[in-house]
Amino acid sequence: MLKKYQQQTLAIELLKRHARVKIVHQLTGIPIKPLRQTYRQLYGRSPSPGSIKFSTRGLTGSRRKYKDATLFAVCYRVAASKSADDQIQAVITAFDAYKHSYPFGNLDFSAAWVISEDLKDKKVQVSTCPHCRAWVLLNAREDQVERCGVCNNSL
Repeated sequence: MLKKYQQQTLAIELLKRHARVKIVHQLTGIPIKPLRQTYRQLYGRSPSPGSIKFSTRGLTGSRRKYKDATLFAVCYRVAASKSADDQIQAVITAFDAYKHSYPFGNLDFSAAWVISEDLKDKKVQVSTCPHCRAWVLLNAREDQVERCGVCNNSL
């Protein structure tokens, strides 16, 4: 009974952050139909249709999107170091920190989850630029030329 309550609480926390229903289903095991109904109750509309991006590279097409992803990745790195055993809680904490530090950021929770998965699987890495010491997200762009988002120097 307690496990079901924890799953439902987590689902509501994720839906409050506009996470995609499919992601909430994967993380909680709650069937999609009641998740869609809950989303409608929360927002008065159906959840957004469409596919989820499955890699950070698909989320960093522009310089602005790359900077958004980098800021979230730094927030996630800090949050994950504080709660090493609970990845989804680290994503929630990092996403809230990202939105607090940059309220006009365009990164949504589902994209943040994808970035956290890529960081966990070491497909992308957070590092610092050797020229200006700004945070950079390595292996996150399609063009394969690693450049700093601040000083624009090659890494």
